[in-house]
Amino acid sequence: MNASSIFSFANSFVLLGWILLIFLPKWKHTQSIILNGMVLLFSMLYAYLLLKDIGNFSMDSFSTLANVKALFQNDNAVTVGWVHYLAFDLFVGAYIVKKSQQLQISRWLYTLPLPFTFMFGPVGYLLFFMIKTVKTQSLHETN
Repeated sequence: MNASSIFSFANSFVLLGWILLIFLPKWKHTQSIILNGMVLLFSMLYAYLLLKDIGNFSMDSFSTLANVKALFQNDNAVTVGWVHYLAFDLFVGAYIVKKSQQLQISRWLYTLPLPFTFMFGPVGYLLFFMIKTVKTQSLHETN
């Protein structure tokens, strides 16, 4: 498989995880499928791609913006980076759902940051953090 095919596969496959988080967050297998299945699979794919085509990577590759830009001139490197984003964003999405359920945050409220986490990673987590902060403050005020 070439970088373009892997990129397309990963983009399509990750949607399954987000569908589970949004539409079946309380299903007993959702967290396991995502964390022990999908994120693990993405992690293995990432490791394989990284080791297969480490290219011009060196300890200095991330030390400057110019070095990072040079590293990502290669389609394989961009695909490796994209798989990295997909894995971590999905992991954060699973965390948001699990933590929200533990805190008894309304499903409709904790679903709000999930599309933002999928598309913009840290922005989704920031929204979740704000929701969680308001929820936990209101819990302390009622006790």
